[in-house]
Amino acid sequence: MAELAQPRHLDVAAELIEDAPCGIAVTDPDGRLQYINATLSNWLALNARPERPRRRLSELLTLPGRMYYETHMAPMMRLQGYVREISCALEVEGGPPLPVMLSGVARRDAGGSFTRFDYTIFDARERRVYEEELRHAQREADELAAIVRSSPNAILRVDAAGRVRRWNAGATQLFGLDAEAALGRQVDKVIPFEDRPNWFTASVAPGCDGPEILFEAVHGCGRAFEVTLAPIGERGLPGEEDWSVILRDVSRRYAAEQHLRVMVDEMKHRVKNTLGVVSGIARQSLGRDEAAQFVSRLQALSQAHDALTATDGTGAELHDLLDFARREAGGAARLHINGPPVRLGARQATSLSMALHELVTNALKYGALSRAEGHVQVDLDIEDDGRLRLLWREHGGPPVVPPTRRGFGTKMIGLVLKAELGAEVSFDFDPSGFCFQVIFMPG
Repeated sequence: MAELAQPRHLDVAAELIEDAPCGIAVTDPDGRLQYINATLSNWLALNARPERPRRRLSELLTLPGRMYYETHMAPMMRLQGYVREISCALEVEGGPPLPVMLSGVARRDAGGSFTRFDYTIFDARERRVYEEELRHAQREADELAAIVRSSPNAILRVDAAGRVRRWNAGATQLFGLDAEAALGRQVDKVIPFEDRPNWFTASVAPGCDGPEILFEAVHGCGRAFEVTLAPIGERGLPGEEDWSVILRDVSRRYAAEQHLRVMVDEMKHRVKNTLGVVSGIARQSLGRDEAAQFVSRLQALSQAHDALTATDGTGAELHDLLDFARREAGGAARLHINGPPVRLGARQATSLSMALHELVTNALKYGALSRAEGHVQVDLDIEDDGRLRLLWREHGGPPVVPPTRRGFGTKMIGLVLKAELGAEVSFDFDPSGFCFQVIFMPG
C-alpha cells in the first residue's frame, strides 16, 4: 500500500482520534483537561450545559470516581506512569451515570518531567451487564453448592459409563464411603441394590422413557432408598451426558407401608371371616329365599370392601364397582358401561356398590336381564359443576309396571344414596324400560 502524503496522514489520524469508538482525554500533570474527543463529549452531553464547563478529569466522574481518582489514580499515574482498566462511571448531563473502563499513560519530556497524561475511556455498559449476570450465576452456583453440601440425601454426579464423578457429604454419611474412595468407581458397585444388581446401566439404557427416572430399591444393608436419575445435559451428545443421581433414605416410610399392608391384609381376612359367619347364621335362621337375598347383599358388601382395600381404604374406582355389577349381570354383553374414570370416596364406594347390586338383582328378576335379549346401559357424565350423573337404563325386557309399593331395594337405594352421597335420586318406570338416575359430587 502506498504511503499517504504527510498532510493527509495527519488528517486521517485526527479523524480517527476524534471519532474513535472510545473516549479520549488529555490532561496536564495536575489533571486539568487539555482535550477530549467528540465521542467522549457526546457521551457526557456536554453541549447540554455550556454554562457548566468541566476543567478537570475528576469532574467528569461521579462522586465515588472522583474520590478514587484523587486517592489512587492520580498518585499511580505519577508513581508508576500508568493506570489500567479502572472501573468507574461518567456523570452524564440529564441522564444516568455511564459505566466505563478507564486506562491512562503518563508522557514525559527528554528530561523525564511529566508533560501530559493521556486517557482512553471505554463504554462498559455491556460489560457491566455481563458482570452482573456472572455474579448472579455465581451466587446461584454457591447457593446450590451449599444445598448439595448440607443435604442429608446422597447427591452424585455420574458419567455416561456409570463412573462416579462427584460424591457429596450426604452420600458419605449414608453409605460410609468418603469421596476419595468412591470417585471413579461404578456407581452400581459402590451402591449395590439387592433387587437391582445393575440398576444404573438398566435405568439409562436406550428406550427408557421420560427425562427423569424414579424407582425404589433395597440396599445391601437392608435400608430402602428412593432413587432419582436425571440427565445433566450441559455437555456431550445424547447418550454421552452425565447424570445426577439422588438417593433418599425412605426406610421408615417403607417399613410403615409394609406394616400397613400387613394390617390391611389382616383386616381383610377378619372381615371375610365375619361376613362368612354372618352368612352362615342367615342361612340357618332365615328361609331359603330370604337367606339367598341376604347373602347376596353381603357378597356385594364384600366386593366393595375388596375394592377399597385394594387402594388402602382411601376410596375406589367406580369402574371397578361396575365391573363387579357386570359380572353379576352375566358379562359385558348384558351390561354396557360408557363414561370416564371416576374416583369415589370410601363411603361413596360402599353405598354405590350396594345400590348397584340391588339394581342388578331387580333386573335379573323382573327387568331387562330376565330375558336373554335384554341388556342394561350405564352412562357416566361429568356435569359443568363437577357432579357425576350416573344413568342406568334397561332395554329389551318385559313391559315395566310401576310398583304398587316400595320394596327393600328401592328404599335402600333412595335413602342410602341421599344420606351418604348427598345425591339427587330418581326412578322412571317407563313401560319400555326401567330407568334410574343418581347425581352427586364424587370424591
